[in-house]
Amino acid sequence: MTRSKPMAIAIKDMREVFSSVSIYGPMIGVPLFFAVALPLLTVYVALHAAPSIASRIAITPIASASASQVNSLSFMYFFAINVLGPIFLTIPIFTASVIAADSFAGEKERKTSENLLASPITNGELLLGKILASLIPTILLTLAVFGIYGATVNFLSLREFGTAVLPTPTWLMMLASAPLLALAAIAVVVFVSAHVKGIKEAQQISTLLVLPILLIPFISILGIANLNVAFFAYVIAALCIVDAVIFYISVRDFKKEKILY
Repeated sequence: MTRSKPMAIAIKDMREVFSSVSIYGPMIGVPLFFAVALPLLTVYVALHAAPSIASRIAITPIASASASQVNSLSFMYFFAINVLGPIFLTIPIFTASVIAADSFAGEKERKTSENLLASPITNGELLLGKILASLIPTILLTLAVFGIYGATVNFLSLREFGTAVLPTPTWLMMLASAPLLALAAIAVVVFVSAHVKGIKEAQQISTLLVLPILLIPFISILGIANLNVAFFAYVIAALCIVDAVIFYISVRDFKKEKILY
């Protein structure tokens, strides 16, 4: 397998995705908006409602904070990592599923599969190219959103409390799990696209992966589990197994004639 063919396919698909503002606009704009808006909301709540809310949440106060700041800063720390962190983990799933669905199932809708079918390319090269087309922009966007969110949180926490909240080992472990979440979404789209007629069906089924992620903040708030390094180490290990199983099934079922025509 040569590297040029999969990369050429990836570049072609990325150009098609980013040539339509209706696709890349919401995919980029919404996460970036929340990366700035949610920290602003968090610091506002931390300053004005944290004392009453924090008393009902089992959190570890920041030892260096003054007594008058403990509740607000602890709430900021808890909310930024344990609540909003997992919510931002939905970004790689949504982004990867949108791009992958357009890359695979979109070929059917646009009637552009004939050239690929006629080209001297193997199933493996085609699959790798389309995976890269989804994975590369997903990772870049996720890093950008996490970076902007972290910078905004730190700017606000430094201004209000004199200390930075991020990054923490737990936060970095969340970020490390993002590519694995993206790969899971892509693998699901690969499998689903061979059995559906259009983009919407592939997107809707793949985004069901978001549901387990949205349970994580509630697990933390209810005290069922602590979102620490060990927790996300188990999450990453589980994702590796899930990705391997889904990819095995998807690759075994993958045929370019089925998925493109």
